Amino acid sequence: MQEILDGLLEAIEDERKAQKHYKMLAEKAEDPLLKKVFEQMVKEEEGHEKLLSSRYEALLKLANK
Repeated sequence: MQEILDGLLEAIEDERKAQKHYKMLAEKAEDPLLKKVFEQMVKEEEGHEKLLSSRYEALLKLANK
């Protein structure tokens, strides 16, 4: 179970890194449409992070029973 939990933590960190990357690209984008695309990608990555975090918490509770 620990390997799975560690894998989820790694995936959560990857989502956070992706958010930072897309935010940086949005800031550099001169085209307003491209800027919106990257801002939408940030929101999608935030959703992935929330989903993975909730799954992590649920599995952590199961592991501690």
